[in-house]
Amino acid sequence: MLMKIVETAVRPIAKWLMPRPVRLWAKDILNARRVRRNPARIVLVQEILPAYAACGGRILWIGCRRYTKKYGPLLERNGGECWTVDIESAHAKWGEKGRHFTWDLLSIDRLFAAESFDTVLCNGVFGFGVDARHAQLAALQAMGSILKPGGRLLLGWNTDRIEDPLSFDFAQNAFVGDDLTAHGARWAVPAAGYVYDFLRRRE
Repeated sequence: MLMKIVETAVRPIAKWLMPRPVRLWAKDILNARRVRRNPARIVLVQEILPAYAACGGRILWIGCRRYTKKYGPLLERNGGECWTVDIESAHAKWGEKGRHFTWDLLSIDRLFAAESFDTVLCNGVFGFGVDARHAQLAALQAMGSILKPGGRLLLGWNTDRIEDPLSFDFAQNAFVGDDLTAHGARWAVPAAGYVYDFLRRRE
């Protein structure tokens, strides 16, 4: 609470004193701190990502920010190989060195060969960039294409920003639930208004 009061008081002064690039850097730092403290993000880092890391294989993480920088090493702990993608070139610095692409998720199947990944992790993208229903369907189809039969897909999404992405007929036909974390195929985090769906591509 005290930190929030201080930030509110300091922000107008900082805007006046600091150059725009410095303000953007500070904003990015504060946002990363906020995200790391989110209950859904804590669940992701402490339980979900280690579960995917234990599966190994070739892993694709979609969407890079300051707070995702350490996800690659975490996912590679058990011999996995992590690749990253983000639509904005400015975010490449947070991706995996030598294994990062600036690309649109909706056409990810044009970047990577069919059935080339064991796991695709798509967290916080639906509703934050991939907003329209037709775009979400295109993204699901593209991700399904690059997954190997039996490959795993994580979908993390805010319940107040989009409709249930599993309501698409395609999602029901292309994927089955995956109880990877022993919390079921859908793990809701009500405190954050967030849901994680664990899926596998049908073989």
